[in-house]
Amino acid sequence: MASPVVSPAPAAFWRHGVSLAAILLLGAALGAAPAAGAGEKHAAYAAADDWIASQAETLRAVNQRLWRHPEVGLQERNAARELIALLERAGFSVQSGVAGMPTAFVASAGSGRPIIGILAEYDALPGTSQAAVPERRPRDGDPDNDAGHACGHSIFGTASTAAAAAAWRAAAAAGLPGTLRLYGTPAEETGIGKCYMARAGLFDDLDAALHWHAGDETQVTYAWSKAVVSIKFRFEGLAAHASMSPWSGLSALDGVELMDVGANFLREHLKEDARIHYVVTDGGGQPNVVPPTAEVWYYLRADAHHDVEHILQRVRDIAQGAALMSDTQVHERTDSDIFELLPNRPLSELLQRQLERVGAPRFDDGEHAFARRTQRGFADAPAAALFDSIVPLADRPWHMGASTDVGNVSWVVPTGGMNVASYTLGAPGHSWQVAACTGMSIGEKGMLVAARVLAGAALDLLQDPGLVAAARRDFEARLARSQEPASTLPAGQSPPAVIR
Repeated sequence: MASPVVSPAPAAFWRHGVSLAAILLLGAALGAAPAAGAGEKHAAYAAADDWIASQAETLRAVNQRLWRHPEVGLQERNAARELIALLERAGFSVQSGVAGMPTAFVASAGSGRPIIGILAEYDALPGTSQAAVPERRPRDGDPDNDAGHACGHSIFGTASTAAAAAAWRAAAAAGLPGTLRLYGTPAEETGIGKCYMARAGLFDDLDAALHWHAGDETQVTYAWSKAVVSIKFRFEGLAAHASMSPWSGLSALDGVELMDVGANFLREHLKEDARIHYVVTDGGGQPNVVPPTAEVWYYLRADAHHDVEHILQRVRDIAQGAALMSDTQVHERTDSDIFELLPNRPLSELLQRQLERVGAPRFDDGEHAFARRTQRGFADAPAAALFDSIVPLADRPWHMGASTDVGNVSWVVPTGGMNVASYTLGAPGHSWQVAACTGMSIGEKGMLVAARVLAGAALDLLQDPGLVAAARRDFEARLARSQEPASTLPAGQSPPAVIR
């Protein structure tokens, strides 16, 4: 299968002194098209919208297959195959297994500049199995798979893929120059996919990247996110009979528990925006054996990556102290390092215009009743069950409490994103309510709106060199006044083969 088209002006040039004017001159020399008129733009939108409408049942069926057979990060083989099949039918060439991950891929159509990327995610969350019903009930017929799409990634991947296919068909029919790419990015929930894809340089030659996410409201994410490091600490001790000869053993679990105590004391001395969370992934086999191995998995977050770097050093020191206290050895592995999201004003304004063109999802009485039932037990249930309008674009970037590996892309290329209402208003992220709505018409209405908005935005970028240049200017200006993150990933480290 063909590799993605490599353009003559990769984004890495921007960091080595090539000016915006020089790139624009290069574009003119290569025959860059002038901005399209309003009539041409509306014709392209209509072509993309019509294709999405004609494929709506196919797209719903793809979502259902992904939703009914959820796959956790780095295991999304069926999901990747489903999306690749859609893209190949639409005329894309696909390179699979990129950046050392079997379920990562890049699909390309067209040639030349501009090069516009759309990001797709499709991993599920463990322990969130849920039926498409308005009460907590695990999905039927799949006892060996406790995962669920409690973050809406089945509709995310399907909508992004549909947007790329629709935009390409409209662009090809109109004879537009440029390249469209769909990036299949696995393991977003653990921050792995885009982290390693960015490090492999797969986004370097993009002119702009677009993304979306399922949400309880429809709004452009003109925002900063939290940076996060995912790191595991594995303690090694010595097994012994826990009753007959405990003095002969060295408990690795003691090391984990002492470390966790130290980390919890550290919380008092962190900035307000910092977060520390952990799970014990290995606590020993059974109580009468002194555990010779034990492991704890930490997420360390803050609004700025340099604060995460500071927290990481403190936590590493705590791990070493716990090893000394328990007379064990400790080893660490950093699986991912996610940067805060770098916002982009021109791309945010573009997505806002497209949201207003397409309109928010419209839900019927049955869907409102379904969502209202999922709100039972909420401490403060909103007055509405579903959100049916569009939040105005904020004047300034806001901070969101979550993290996303889109952040790593946003430090390489101008990046814009949005949320589209796809589940119960007020539902917490990673909840059964999200999984339930994603598996039925509520989530699928959001999916179709997102596909139309992303396709329209991609077409605008293909047709308007001034918009691409404005996004680049904003990107360069933010880089100039921001402290660029320094990755804590070891140089040359490959992605993990599995999450745990």
